[in-house]
Amino acid sequence: MSGFDGQMVNRSHGGVELSPPVTALIIGSIVFTMSFRMLSQANPTERIPQLWGRPTHHPGRVYATRGSAVMLLFLAVFGLSRSMGYVSVLLLVLGCLPAWALHIRHNRRAAQTPHAHAAEQPA
Repeated sequence: MSGFDGQMVNRSHGGVELSPPVTALIIGSIVFTMSFRMLSQANPTERIPQLWGRPTHHPGRVYATRGSAVMLLFLAVFGLSRSMGYVSVLLLVLGCLPAWALHIRHNRRAAQTPHAHAAEQPA
């Protein structure tokens, strides 16, 4: 396209530069959600701590899955920060929302269901 003075104007928005970080953000979000799903399947009737603490059953594969998810999410924030600034941190939070939603849903279900070990104890 030509500008007002007849010179060529480059109007590309750098879509190719953004695709690897966006892909890392999407994959990191999926892997982070999968890691929570593994944890909730290992603890179907137990509440899982929100931020600090450790659930009753904690499979070892969750460490590797969650570590790779966090690495991908931080790489995405680093890659997007050059072009988007602090908005990339907001995208990190948005990438974690599916796992947090599953977390809340799991804890609400666990609070509503009677625990299996409570029924086994004698009165």
